[in-house]
Amino acid sequence: MNKILRFVLRATVLLAAYVAAASAYLFPILGLPLAVVAMVGLARKGRQLYAHGTARWGQAADIPHLTGGGNGLIVGHIDGKPAKIDGVKALFDRRLPARLAVRRFLESCQPRTRRNLVRLNTSVHTCVFAPTGVGKGVSCVIPHLLTNTDSCVVVDFKGELAKITADARRRMGHKVVLLDPHRRVTEDPDTFNPFDFIDPESELAIDDCRDIAEALVVRTGQEKDPFWNDAAETWLTAMSALLVNLKPEIAANLAELKTLVSDTKLMRQAIVKMIESDAWDGVLSRLGHTLTHSQDKELNSTLTSTNRHLRFVDSPAIAASTAASSFDPAGLLTGKMTIYLILPPDRMRAQAGLLRLWVGSMFRAVIRGGLQEDRKVNFVLDEAASLGRMEAIDDAIDKYRGYGIRLFLYYQSLGQLKKCYPDDQGQTLLSNTTQVFFGVNDQQTAEYVSNRLGEQTIVVSSGGTSSGGSNSSDSKSGSSSSGTSWNRSENWQQHARKLLKPEEVTATSKQIAITFSPDAPPLWTRLIRYYEWDFKESRGIGPVKAVVDTTCLFLLAAMAAAFVTAALIFGFSEQPHVQANQGFDRAGEVGR
Repeated sequence: MNKILRFVLRATVLLAAYVAAASAYLFPILGLPLAVVAMVGLARKGRQLYAHGTARWGQAADIPHLTGGGNGLIVGHIDGKPAKIDGVKALFDRRLPARLAVRRFLESCQPRTRRNLVRLNTSVHTCVFAPTGVGKGVSCVIPHLLTNTDSCVVVDFKGELAKITADARRRMGHKVVLLDPHRRVTEDPDTFNPFDFIDPESELAIDDCRDIAEALVVRTGQEKDPFWNDAAETWLTAMSALLVNLKPEIAANLAELKTLVSDTKLMRQAIVKMIESDAWDGVLSRLGHTLTHSQDKELNSTLTSTNRHLRFVDSPAIAASTAASSFDPAGLLTGKMTIYLILPPDRMRAQAGLLRLWVGSMFRAVIRGGLQEDRKVNFVLDEAASLGRMEAIDDAIDKYRGYGIRLFLYYQSLGQLKKCYPDDQGQTLLSNTTQVFFGVNDQQTAEYVSNRLGEQTIVVSSGGTSSGGSNSSDSKSGSSSSGTSWNRSENWQQHARKLLKPEEVTATSKQIAITFSPDAPPLWTRLIRYYEWDFKESRGIGPVKAVVDTTCLFLLAAMAAAFVTAALIFGFSEQPHVQANQGFDRAGEVGR
């Protein structure tokens, strides 16, 4: 259908061009005014000062690829419509699909501008910066979960996201998984044990165990000596590998891992088993020998640090939640699945290791599916700072795009990001993400946004007026004289001005989002709360309206073309009679 509409609209444009050319021929007096109007319009459109900078806000015409629907993160709406010349170009652009070309042309012909929903369809990873209480959930996270059909892994500290969006995800055909050990959302939560998905016969088993250990060891970036965390990671890797090697003789889960590193007698027996093992070509034996290097006080301190990272396991709720698995995270790729990772805010800090373990395990499950970008998996990491610095996230930012992984990271400010990535290490994250800011309330973030927006060239006028007068009189002669003078001066210069100053950034309404996308100018959009907008409602040109508008435009152009064609035929048929009459008149004048 869209291909037919595109063909008809192309014919309509050609007919309109024919009508314009024929009209100019029939009525030459109209040609000059029309040309003047066109030149003035082009001059106004093309006028831009650039001596000190060309920063500007993006318009709807700049981002047709972000306003044509899709699955991207919704960052609000922007008013506007494509210019008519852009609509015509779209019709004849073979690179554009017929649906998009027809939509863009018909939108350019509408009498009124409309509210365009802006989606970050072309973004790979996205960082959202907004302080607490300004509506990150209701403006970004919930609308995204209500409209995006891809598989998702969602960090949900309050359980609010699951309560509002889980049913909508089920209606999309998703299997909904609720990892909710504290039963804040459901009395029958799912469970997950990462050891269930490590194959003892695999050559990558040790690497999977090392990934689990890295997730369990929470690094703040403020440690004076990284040795103890490194040692804890080594112990957790070795003990995890032993549990995997002994499956199914003993249960392999976090509770058993905690028992091994807290019970001295069992720990020594475990080390002996590792040393005597030939699993994985002797790698497990080497790990066992490595553990024997710690003695006396160093051993005690290492075990203290190791147990500190596993203290969240000493909870019946956590032990039950990690004892076995009620689902396979591979379903994120093989089907449609949404996994909610639910922890109460008051347990967020104490159980950060569990959250990191969940997220890291989901990463591994997606990566096992191999390179592909047809089935995307969105990781919606609200309050991402609670995860701390994770090597898995660092790798996902610059390496996991080809596996279909898309990150949505939510921070409260740039300061929070830098706390996780000290010494400007977060610059890699910023350079590989689309950035969204709203409700900015700190100077550091405001200055970053202001500098990122850049400078525009403005005209500054200066001048003034002055007036004066004089009066003189001669008492002897009785004569008098007076005079006045007045002058005015006006000067103008081009100056640079930031598109927004830092104080203007902080004064911006919290419902205004400023977005930096690699493929568009900075965007100024108004955020939409999920309860203010029916996302199922079509806000664009639907199929019926497209057919009706196309038909009307074609009939109008066809009627105009028929009219001017008749005028041309009539004009040409009358022209020989006029010339003949003029010849007879000249002959009569000569005879006289």
